[in-house]
Amino acid sequence: MDDYIEHMTKGKQPAYWTVLLVIAGALSVLSLLFAFYNVFGILLFIAVSFGTYVVWLFSKVEYEYTYVGGGFTMDQILNKTRRRQLVDTNASELIVLAPKNSDAVRSELQNAKLIDCAGDCPADRKFGYVYNRAGQKTCMYIEVTDALLREARRCTPQKVKLN
Repeated sequence: MDDYIEHMTKGKQPAYWTVLLVIAGALSVLSLLFAFYNVFGILLFIAVSFGTYVVWLFSKVEYEYTYVGGGFTMDQILNKTRRRQLVDTNASELIVLAPKNSDAVRSELQNAKLIDCAGDCPADRKFGYVYNRAGQKTCMYIEVTDALLREARRCTPQKVKLN
């Protein structure tokens, strides 16, 4: 029986995102005041409020991954309200799982799409998960746990590099 490994990590939030959230909130208040004076203000308030909602939605991002029998699934959770599946791979698509700065990952980065889902984890826990689907190579930086490494080594030992 395969082990079920699940882990959740917070995404890295750029410093400008907080400033953008404050500015969007201030613009919402100003557009509300403007809405009291003319009809165009109501349309402006609706547009600015929608923009503020979008900024708020993306202000806190978490990533949840699930690993079962060589299959890896990564979901993005936006502000604890919406879930979006980023990737769903299987063992045959995996090229390598190795530390982010290892030679094994660096050699696979040419023409690869990069996705950083590791957040603010320590550097020794940040691994590159490189896979190939339909000719498109993708490298995801993820935060690994000992349980994930143990299960990945059990399912695909030739594709897991620890140095």
